[in-house]
Amino acid sequence: MIDPSPVPATPASARKRSPQKRRLATEMEIVAAFGRLLARDGVHGVGVNALVKEANAGKKQVYEYFGGLQGVAEAWVRRSSFWPRGAVLINEPVPQFMKRPVLERLRILVRAYAQGLRDHPDVATLMAGEFAGPPELRSAVEETRVRIWEEYERLFFADARALDPDILALNVVLLPAVTYIGLRARFDPTFFGSDLRDDAAWGRVLDMIDRVIALAAAGAEATGKPIDSTVD
Repeated sequence: MIDPSPVPATPASARKRSPQKRRLATEMEIVAAFGRLLARDGVHGVGVNALVKEANAGKKQVYEYFGGLQGVAEAWVRRSSFWPRGAVLINEPVPQFMKRPVLERLRILVRAYAQGLRDHPDVATLMAGEFAGPPELRSAVEETRVRIWEEYERLFFADARALDPDILALNVVLLPAVTYIGLRARFDPTFFGSDLRDDAAWGRVLDMIDRVIALAAAGAEATGKPIDSTVD
C-alpha cells in the first residue's frame, strides 16, 4: 500500500540549489557546528575532525572555505551576536547613561561586563582558550576581546574625566577581577563558599564591586583629592 503522507525533502531536492547556495549552506553549518562544539565540549573539544563530524561536512571543505580551524573560529566570532551592545548592555538609553557621573558609569559597565560573561558562556569558553585552547583559536580570542573592549571603550572613555589616573587604576584592578569571576561562573562556580550559578549569590558578589568603588571614592576624598565624578 502506498503511503499518502508527504515525502520529506531529499538530497535530490538539495542538489537543485546553485553551487553558490550549496557552499553558503555548508559554510553556515560548519560555523554553527563550531558553536555547538564550543558550547558542549569546550575549547579542547573543538578540532577539525570533531568539526567535520558535527557538521556532516568534508575536511576539504573546512580548508577550502575557511583555510582551517582558525578561519572557522574567526567566522563564528564575526557572524555571532554573542555580546550585547549599547543600550542592551547597560540596560538604558546610551545618552542617558553618558550623563551619569564617571564612577557610576564605571560601576554599571564593570557589572555589565561580568554579567555578560555569565550570561554568554560561549564567550567565556572562547576567552578561556587564550590560555588553554589550541593555537588555532588564539586569533578568534583576540577578536572577541577587541570587540568587547571597543564597546566598553565607546561607552566609558567618551570624556576626559574617564582618563583620570585614579579611574584608570580602578579599571586596571576591576576588569581582571570581574573577568575571573565571570569565568569562574562558567567553569568552577563555587567561589568563597557561594555558588555563582545562584542568582542571589551572584548578586552579592556584584554588590561587592559597588563597595570597592565606593571605598575607593571615599578614600580619595579623605586624602583631599576626590575623584572627579561629574560629567558636564
